[in-house]
Amino acid sequence: MLTGILAAALICAPPAGSTTARTAGAPVCRFESVSPAAGQGTAEPRKKPKQPKKQKPPDSDAPAPDQEVDPDAPPDPADTGQGFRFVWRQHPSWRFGNIARIDFQAKLQEDVRASYPDAPDLKDPITGENQTFEFHRNRIGIQGNLFRHIEFEIERELTEKELTEKEVLAGVTAESSWKDVYVNVSYLDDAQIQVGKFKIPFGLDQLTGVANNDFVYRSLGARYLAPSRDIGVMVHGRFFRRGLSYWTGVFRHDGDNARSKKIQGGDETFAARIAAIPFRRVGVPGLELGGAFTVSAVSDEFFLPNGLRGRTVMTQDTFYSPVYVKGRRRRWEADVDWTRGPLSARSEYTYVVDQRLQQGILNDDLADALAQSWYVSGTWMMTGEQKTRPVEAAADLFRGGIGAVELAARYERLWFGSAGEGVGERNPRAQHILQSGDRVLTLGVNWTLNRFIKLQVNAIRERVEDQERSPVPNGASFWSRVLRLQFVL
Repeated sequence: MLTGILAAALICAPPAGSTTARTAGAPVCRFESVSPAAGQGTAEPRKKPKQPKKQKPPDSDAPAPDQEVDPDAPPDPADTGQGFRFVWRQHPSWRFGNIARIDFQAKLQEDVRASYPDAPDLKDPITGENQTFEFHRNRIGIQGNLFRHIEFEIERELTEKELTEKEVLAGVTAESSWKDVYVNVSYLDDAQIQVGKFKIPFGLDQLTGVANNDFVYRSLGARYLAPSRDIGVMVHGRFFRRGLSYWTGVFRHDGDNARSKKIQGGDETFAARIAAIPFRRVGVPGLELGGAFTVSAVSDEFFLPNGLRGRTVMTQDTFYSPVYVKGRRRRWEADVDWTRGPLSARSEYTYVVDQRLQQGILNDDLADALAQSWYVSGTWMMTGEQKTRPVEAAADLFRGGIGAVELAARYERLWFGSAGEGVGERNPRAQHILQSGDRVLTLGVNWTLNRFIKLQVNAIRERVEDQERSPVPNGASFWSRVLRLQFVL
């Protein structure tokens, strides 16, 4: 079935240079071009010909949020009809006049993996055999709008792992299959209101769409320190023609990444983020600076430690176990994102402080637990395209080209410890925590065949700093390899 879908995607992909890939309203499998307006050559001598007035397409026909749109292109005449109709832009879509739009979308990702011998996360928990193939992600959803300014999205994961009877009896909680489920009211660009379940506005890498990542896996800081999704309400907007953007909201908990099958996570969370393009008026439009802050309440009602954890990239070996925390959890983050032609570079730093009030053996306060991460990454489009997310190939495979080929590299570190000076210990109630971290180098090649299909190959070199917690003998470095096939509708 998956092979048939991929073949259909290759056939239906528009040829390079076709206006259908970039204009609002052009269905994927149509290749008509718009003729120039008649009568332009009848203008008086020495006078500039009068340009036809641009027409605005119906509001409900606005393109999907992830579609690149040419603002100077005229609307597609086939997409201005009334009543129910089916169109295909970035996604297959149902439209009802100017009232409603519903886009159907899907994300399928299958991985081929390998790492050091007998890596536990690469083994089947029942048979004990190596699992070379993993159906990593299988999501479907809808997104659209009502009456122009009421936007919505519903997305569900179809392959979340179910709990065993033993895990249920032990009080382990299952991960939610629902991902983004929200409504956004956008009557004012500078004060939109979003309600539901969505990503807490924190972390550049975490906020980048999963299908648009430069690497197979997000950075360790994005996976274990940034909050990710939760239920809440947020106000956000933009000023100065998107030169300054902000997000601020309150949430029920502190995100999916702070919880696991054995970790309860934090409670009420306030979050704020700001991003700016400060130098575009002086000829540097591709440089964006951002920063974010969150504060959460963390209790010790759960009988197990409730702190953050650290695990390796692909094999999921725990190199830092959660410690007992209580009080406030504060996160700070700063990032920079730069693109110029076929090149891009990103960097991000995250700092987290967990209070440990009354968590000592004698009910005394312990030194704050600290977690930090940073990464530096860069990419280069070998085939010459402008760097965008998602990448758009200048010439699709089997339609005059080979697609878009991109090289990527990232170096990062995630580490944990505690405030103050003292002898560190591995005990979850130790006054001072023994520092432990992971250093990772990721080298990758991304091949975008067309707008639907992408292949990613990553080689990942890791070294756990605490030898006793390293998954390989003597704390040596080890390599992991992963090939990902991605299909996005």
